[in-house]
Amino acid sequence: MTNRILYSSGRIVFIQLILVIGFCALLGRLIYLQIYQDIFLDDQVFSRLDSQYSLLAPRGKILDRNDRVLAMDVKGYSVGIDLKKFIYQKDTVILLSEVLDKNPSDLTSVLINKSSGFIEIRRNINYETKEKLKNKKIPGIYFRENLRRSYPERNISSHVVGLTDIDRKGIQGVELVFHNELQGEIGSFTGIKGSKNTKLEGNRVEATPGKDIKLTIDLNIQSIAYHELDKKIKETNAEAGSIVVVEPSSGNILGLVNYPSFDPTDRRNLDDMGRLRNRATIDVFEPGSVMKPLAMSAIIESEKIDISEKVDTSPGWIEFEGFKTSDFRDYGILNLSKIISLSSNVGMVKLCENQDLRHLINFYKKFGIGRFPTSIMIPAREGFLPHESSFTLRDKVSSCYGYGMTLSALQIAQAYSVFANEGNFVELNLFEDHSFGEDYKERVIKTETNKIIVDMLVETVNSIGGTASKARLKDYIVAGKTGTAKETLDEETTYTSTFAGFVPAQEPEFLAVIVLHGLSGEDYSGGRVSAPLFSDIMKQVLLLKDLKI
Repeated sequence: MTNRILYSSGRIVFIQLILVIGFCALLGRLIYLQIYQDIFLDDQVFSRLDSQYSLLAPRGKILDRNDRVLAMDVKGYSVGIDLKKFIYQKDTVILLSEVLDKNPSDLTSVLINKSSGFIEIRRNINYETKEKLKNKKIPGIYFRENLRRSYPERNISSHVVGLTDIDRKGIQGVELVFHNELQGEIGSFTGIKGSKNTKLEGNRVEATPGKDIKLTIDLNIQSIAYHELDKKIKETNAEAGSIVVVEPSSGNILGLVNYPSFDPTDRRNLDDMGRLRNRATIDVFEPGSVMKPLAMSAIIESEKIDISEKVDTSPGWIEFEGFKTSDFRDYGILNLSKIISLSSNVGMVKLCENQDLRHLINFYKKFGIGRFPTSIMIPAREGFLPHESSFTLRDKVSSCYGYGMTLSALQIAQAYSVFANEGNFVELNLFEDHSFGEDYKERVIKTETNKIIVDMLVETVNSIGGTASKARLKDYIVAGKTGTAKETLDEETTYTSTFAGFVPAQEPEFLAVIVLHGLSGEDYSGGRVSAPLFSDIMKQVLLLKDLKI
């Protein structure tokens, strides 16, 4: 009896135990469904909710006149770190720094100051760098595809093309001026995203690529000018220089280079404003004797002198209103052409002292002096031409040999294009596909006057004793003028050397202005430095033309 009771009691306990276990299992399941399954479901729903993101618009290309690429978008990658998976080790940081060309201490400070989440450590790396880093198999490293700006010609065209910031926004040059046209319109994707980011359905608006910008620059000529300027700067120890090459008949700028230059693909030197400055358009300076042909054309058209007039320049110097200027030597009696070809300051002073000031200033303005070069579009300066009311008698005569005013290499090119276009002002242009109003063309000097000036410029290059004899070419007649201007800063004297000329003298195909700043020593004049550089460049440019390259 007792055994039966005990058996029965044990059976009851066992059943109760089973019931308790079952209840606990049921309760556990309910808790799981209520909590953990809800989380799972939430994740599933979230993974299938609307996904919305932007689609990058490829930025337009910048092309030379022959459709060669000067700037374009290429596929790039951003490098990020998932800090939950990343294991901080000194060796790993050093490795990352070496591959990504980053400062190890900078990278360390970023990683230490943030313990979770995702951080971007480098943007716009190329495929090779990405694969190199990927092969290191560092936990927590991830990559995201994007677009980056590429400049195949690097230093050669950088001052014209400019550059963008890390987000491909134009900050200089053509990239800045035509940013809105180049950038295009971003697209978008809005839709349902499935597990593992599988796109189930949605609405996709494709990005609109930016417009291409075509320049008048000829990359062959640009490259010649850049390399020859670089060589001459190193040879003479000049501080800086600029070259502008123009097709006179159209006003198209074929080459525009500066030294020092910069590589827009290397952002380590982009804080050096001296390298970034487009000196050909921004830097203004007293031009020296390249102004003499402009002043001479005004003198001739004043009709106050006879073209056959001669001037006594002895003893080789002159003092005017307490200011003394001199020639290289005593040239004696000179005709007008010799005053230009020998670059006589004394001769120009004597010719200018009786000229009407307003007449002179009006002529300078017609040549583009003091006028902002609006058609160029990239940043430029108009230079300085004093107002008539502030001109002294001394200012008037000194302007005739290139002092008391400032202008850029670009403006010298603009002024000399008048002589290359039979006395007509043809506005310089940098863009083939963009018109900024009607082509501006204005007669500046009479055809007869222009012929006289061109003959003077030919004599300057080709006569015995002409200051620009080193600009000669074997098979072509060159017309041009040298200039040398003294600059004194902090009691240190340096010189600016200039040559402006065109070839052939009749029906010119190419015009170039050469400017070198910060020269010292024995070789600093326009005749010894800039004139031979013109010759070196034009030999190659004309050879390309003959070869039709």
